[in-house]
Amino acid sequence: MGKASIDGSHEEELTLTVDDRGRVTLPKEVRDQLGIESNDELPATLVGSVLEVNPKPSSKLQLATAGRDDWTETTPTDAGDALFGPMDQGSERR
Repeated sequence: MGKASIDGSHEEELTLTVDDRGRVTLPKEVRDQLGIESNDELPATLVGSVLEVNPKPSSKLQLATAGRDDWTETTPTDAGDALFGPMDQGSERR
């Protein structure tokens, strides 16, 4: 399944199949998440062997923070506490 990255975006690895006419079908969940509808044109850039598809923002586009409530048990609220432990008031970090 997917994983959250440092910048809060969600990374999900997909395997897409190309048919005999060179067409790729995006899974419905991906189309829904990105607000892609039938007959939409998707701008794409080919750099070396990397094809980057950049759909135009849609009012249906899910924000990068969607599902953030699911992270409450996994993401520390203070990164300093995660690294150095909670501090008592008045003590200094060294």
